[in-house]
Amino acid sequence: MQRLGAPRGNPALDRKGEAGLTWRMENNPIRAGEVALPFDPAETADDARLIYIGHAETPWRPERDCPRNTRQVRERLAEEPELSFRVHIDLPFRPGLKDVKAGDKVMVLMWMNGSRRDLIIQNSRHRAEPAGLFSLRSPVRPNPIGLSLVRVKGIDREAGEITVDALDCFDGTPILDLKPWIETIDRLADEP
Repeated sequence: MQRLGAPRGNPALDRKGEAGLTWRMENNPIRAGEVALPFDPAETADDARLIYIGHAETPWRPERDCPRNTRQVRERLAEEPELSFRVHIDLPFRPGLKDVKAGDKVMVLMWMNGSRRDLIIQNSRHRAEPAGLFSLRSPVRPNPIGLSLVRVKGIDREAGEITVDALDCFDGTPILDLKPWIETIDRLADEP
């Protein structure tokens, strides 16, 4: 049985320590215009005491291109409607699903564990010039937390399985948290 909070999925994405640093560096080379920190935050960070509450189930593997965002995932669904996406919640956390229901909008926070953590300036494919990471949604950041706004299509609380409309992460990506998207709170006041 999987240890509570342990990463799942592709073993190459679960690496930690020096082997993980080497893997991240070799598989995510620096592009023109990018600037790396003089240290890897993964190697110097204090323990934030995070725990994985589950994992994502997606069709995306490192050898199959993962869309860069949920808009691109939804566009792909038009061409490949058989694609499916689930969030699996580990047993101790399943009571927290009590009030989640089909139709809800949920923010899924993920630990993008295969990402570099040292690039402070990045050369994004969708920008003409390199940009500071805090103006990008890239998973390459000191704390590689991904965020996807999804719609719940179905839920099996007992099994801890939430079917959602889209996810833009690799299969097995650890889930950190789920938060409801609440229109009266999350919509900016000046938006219609």
